[in-house]
Amino acid sequence: MKTDKDCKGCDDCNSRSPLFNSLVDEELKLLNKDRYSVRFNEGEIILKQGTRADYLVSVIEGLAKMYIEGDYNKNLVLDFVKPPKILGGPGAHLNGKHRYSLVAIKETLVCFLDMGNFRKVLASSSTFAEQFLIHCSGNYLSALDRMVAISQKQMHGRMADALIYLSKNIYDSQSIGEEISRMDIAEYTCMSKDSAIRVLKEFERDQIVTLQRKQIEVLDFNKLYEIADKG
Repeated sequence: MKTDKDCKGCDDCNSRSPLFNSLVDEELKLLNKDRYSVRFNEGEIILKQGTRADYLVSVIEGLAKMYIEGDYNKNLVLDFVKPPKILGGPGAHLNGKHRYSLVAIKETLVCFLDMGNFRKVLASSSTFAEQFLIHCSGNYLSALDRMVAISQKQMHGRMADALIYLSKNIYDSQSIGEEISRMDIAEYTCMSKDSAIRVLKEFERDQIVTLQRKQIEVLDFNKLYEIADKG
C-alpha cells in the first residue's frame, strides 16, 4: 500500500465516476479538498468491516472484492468491484461504520473522499443527489435479485449466474481472470469450495466452460443462460 502521488484532482480526473459529471468546478474542488489516493497491492485490505466510515471510496483502477465477514471465518462475497465505482454503503449514513470489507484482488488505485465534504456537495446539487440516490437504489435492487437467486436456485443455477455476471459485467470477455479464485466463486455463490469446483468440472465435462489453470473460459453462453433460468 502506498500513497499515489501522481493521482489527479477530482476536477481533472478522467477515471472518476460518471456520477461526478454533473458537478460544477466549485463542487469538484470541494470534493478534492481533504481527498487522498492510495495504491493497494494484491491482497491488501482497503476497507475493514466495523471500522469508522469517514470517507467515501472511489475505485479508480484495478479490481477488488467486497465481502461480509461471517462467523467461523466464513465470508459472503457481495460483489466484485471494477472502476469507476463509488462505494459508501448504508453504514456510512447510519451508524458511521463500514458494514463490509473490501480487499484488492489485483493492484488497485482508490481515492478516499471526505464524507463531510461529500454531504455538502449532496446538499448543494439536487441533480447529483438524485443521481446518487438512483445509484444506491440500483445497488439495492441488485442485492435483492442476488438474495432471491441464492435462496431459490440450486448450485448449478447459482454457478451459471456467477459465470454470466463475471464474464459479462466484470471482464466483458469470455475469459474470467485468475484474480478471482475458486474460493471467491464459492463465497459468491454460497457454496463450499469443493462443491464449487465440482460444479465447474461438470460444466467443463459438458463443454460449457474450459478450466485453464486458474482461469475460466466460457464456451457456451446459451447453455449457461438455460441453466440459470431453470435454477
